[in-house]
Amino acid sequence: MMKKGILLLTMAICFLPFLSRAQDRVYIDVTDPSFRKIPIAVPAFKAEAGATGLSEELAQIARKDLEISGFFYLLDPKGFFVDPQKMGVTLSETDFIKWRQSGAEFLLTGAYSSGGQNIHIELRLIDVVNRKMLLGKAYDGNISDRKLMIHKFVDEILKLLTGEGGVFSTKIAFVNKEGNFSRIYVIDFDGSNPILLTPREELALSPSWSSDGRYIAYVGYRGNRTSLCLIDFFSRTFQEFPMDGIVMTPRFHPTRGSITAVISRRDNPDIFSISLQGAIGEKIVGGWDIDVSPSWSPDGRKLAYVSNESGSPQIYVYDTSTGSKKRITFSGDYNTSPSWSPKGDWIAYSSMIEGRHQIMITTPDGTQTVQLTHDSANNEAPSWSPDGRMIAFQSDRAGRSAIWIMLKNGSGMRMLTEMAGSQILPSWSPRF
Repeated sequence: MMKKGILLLTMAICFLPFLSRAQDRVYIDVTDPSFRKIPIAVPAFKAEAGATGLSEELAQIARKDLEISGFFYLLDPKGFFVDPQKMGVTLSETDFIKWRQSGAEFLLTGAYSSGGQNIHIELRLIDVVNRKMLLGKAYDGNISDRKLMIHKFVDEILKLLTGEGGVFSTKIAFVNKEGNFSRIYVIDFDGSNPILLTPREELALSPSWSSDGRYIAYVGYRGNRTSLCLIDFFSRTFQEFPMDGIVMTPRFHPTRGSITAVISRRDNPDIFSISLQGAIGEKIVGGWDIDVSPSWSPDGRKLAYVSNESGSPQIYVYDTSTGSKKRITFSGDYNTSPSWSPKGDWIAYSSMIEGRHQIMITTPDGTQTVQLTHDSANNEAPSWSPDGRMIAFQSDRAGRSAIWIMLKNGSGMRMLTEMAGSQILPSWSPRF
């Protein structure tokens, strides 16, 4: 699996005092109407044993993670009353009075040492108000993995405070359109480290992750032929399955180890099951109308999709256990791109409102609908984070199409991609 070797000291958690976890667990309920962001201080990391050059970089990685989470208010380091390179980083060395004067309720301290290509990082989360340490970890690994180490720690913070881990070690796949080429890239959840995955095809569209994060399915175009393609994300090996007809929007079934995709034959798109060996199986949804854009519920029992059987594109839900289907969108004449949340409680989709595409969420029965974006831009193709707290989507609000993320209540919008071309069709990975 990916880079698990960096967590070399986590097994020593029970033996090193600073690695102990507080007995009293702290939980944040973001659904509470009285919820407010927690003021947290993250000073530059303390350089030890002659290490230099990474103090501010490491702290900034942690600050960005915490800010994106939506749970914390990051205090300006200019208002700190301590010198990060002279302060202590352990609980006993913490000057609680000065940190309270800075407005901090929580404090994240870091110290690091490095030698050659190796780095050792110690991280602690301290409750300044109650004067106790909530979490401490140490990481050893290659210096190139320093960002992943901090992502892992902030994941642990979210798990401690909310009962569920964060998504700071996840990735987002998307399509970059530049000139005559459309190719699939992946980035870290914060928009960094773009990697090209599909250098072979001129056109590659509709990336979708498998539930274990190993595979990405996509549609590859070569000349007049379309193929269902699979890339092993870890080994970077490819499989290609030419289809009889035009294949679109492949999506992995969450439990069966198969792919669901649209296949259009004689201009009649229907939704089929396809094996991981490329064999076309049963037709799941189809008829005289156009049926596209499948998205499974987390338990794999229901399928959200788009159909024009009522005259305009609308979202329907098909129940595989009963064979029944139900239309769930009635507001708007153009509703597309459904994406079922990992908790199963919401379906995100794109709706045409006053000539612009906007991101909406609705309950699976269609009884409650919330509009998340309200601007004059086009906001489309939503994809949920694996914890169900955030949504990635494409938007042209900055003058060109780029990948953005936001919290599921529509706040905290942030542009992730700043590369040449237009970035569209995001797909958020599961946790690795």
